[in-house]
Amino acid sequence: MGLSARDIAFIIALCGVTTLNVFLVGAVTVALPTIGRDLNFQEGNLYWPVNVNSLSFGGLLLFCGRLGDIFGGRFMFLVGSLWFAIWSLATAFVPSSDVFIVDMALLGIGSAANTPAAIGLCSSYFPPGENRNKAFSALGVGSPVGFILGIIASGLLTESRATWRSLFCIQAGLAVFFVCLALVVFPKDHSNRRYNKGLDWGGAVLSTTGLGLLTFSLSDSTSAQKGWLAPQVLSLFLVSIVLLVAFVFFEHWRESRNMSVLVPLSIWKQPRAKLGPLVGVVFFGWFSFDTLNYFFTLYFQQVQLLDPLQTSLRFIPMAIAGALPSIVAGYCVARVPAQILMLISLLVSLASSAIFALINPDLDYWYMAFFMMITIAGVVIVYPLGNQQIVVSLDEDSQSLAGGIFSVTTRLATALGLAVTSEIADSVSKTYNNEHPDLDAQSPEVLMVGFRAAGWTCFASTLLGIVIVIFGLKDLGIIGKKHTHTRGRGTIRQSRLGVGPE
Repeated sequence: MGLSARDIAFIIALCGVTTLNVFLVGAVTVALPTIGRDLNFQEGNLYWPVNVNSLSFGGLLLFCGRLGDIFGGRFMFLVGSLWFAIWSLATAFVPSSDVFIVDMALLGIGSAANTPAAIGLCSSYFPPGENRNKAFSALGVGSPVGFILGIIASGLLTESRATWRSLFCIQAGLAVFFVCLALVVFPKDHSNRRYNKGLDWGGAVLSTTGLGLLTFSLSDSTSAQKGWLAPQVLSLFLVSIVLLVAFVFFEHWRESRNMSVLVPLSIWKQPRAKLGPLVGVVFFGWFSFDTLNYFFTLYFQQVQLLDPLQTSLRFIPMAIAGALPSIVAGYCVARVPAQILMLISLLVSLASSAIFALINPDLDYWYMAFFMMITIAGVVIVYPLGNQQIVVSLDEDSQSLAGGIFSVTTRLATALGLAVTSEIADSVSKTYNNEHPDLDAQSPEVLMVGFRAAGWTCFASTLLGIVIVIFGLKDLGIIGKKHTHTRGRGTIRQSRLGVGPE
């Protein structure tokens, strides 16, 4: 049975808001220098808006995911999206740098609330089968396309009469529209799907603090003068590790006593679920994807010396190409083993990092850069496939939490990817500059040496993802196949895990 008009409106509302969450990051990435000048940012504080947004979003994902299971995914989605709309509008009129930083942190809270809820709603609204496959594929498109559209819109509007403030007005208006659409098409939450053991406050504090500090320390390492050697970076990183280790032991203790938990650790032991390898593939895939997007922007602006508008136009092919893999996956996921789909997607993405590492800046855009921009989109297939598998691995009362787990994975992958590759690129460029003291440290020639090193780092990351797919997911099977439930407990369990009976 095909998608009804209500189904399509349901998907549009979900994808629209989750796309806006990532649109924000892409837009601010390009507009940040202009925002810094307009609001009189001190040079050392310029990256604080992005860092605090990552802090609030990454730290609260698991907590908000579990709240969605307790209070209902519909409630959390609407509250989070409305919160996002309100603070988007407020950000458009900020008078100073300090207020802008606070607003960016508050926007991260809204994103943390509606992102896990969207994935949980998608799994609860659509039964296993073709329509669910299409819905998850649409969600998969939202993240990369939202980021790229943010870059394009920022390039078009930042230097125009509309200024960067118009980006937040547009964001607020669209968020309100999607909230209104959701109010009309979202069904009421069913009480039998709620998590009724209560909230694990200890786990919430440990995970939120640990993930927040980890995300912040990784993000801050890219802008701190001493990098990883900066006292605040190293100390916060070590504290975050201690807190996250404590979180794991605390959750194990509570689950062994059948108490409420934020994350049931038993899900990692399900042999058919393959959650460990899936998280690894998503992590290394997004490590490469988001990092390359960042360096592509730097390459066009700092090596080819293009302005923001010219840079944004070069991302248009990526935005178009980003939609195609997920659309194809929506039809193939019920017919082709997930391992094959993931392997193809990562191999295509692997080409992008290789092209970037070998690119000749003197060549016309269409000879190398164009192919670099379209092949990077291959990895977007991995995210919806992983989400479909994880939602059937958790109980029906933990679907929003399921959405939070992969969202945390992608956010940490992005933060670590930027931290590691920025350090590598900076180190390689400095070494090259020391060998060629006649060149300026910010010259395109010096920067490009470091950018190539970053490209090879992303190549290695994608290659690790491919290795995990080959050896860790060989028994994953066909994820999106619709199954008939029978009375046998074993058959029901296999159907819920997304794999057919033997």
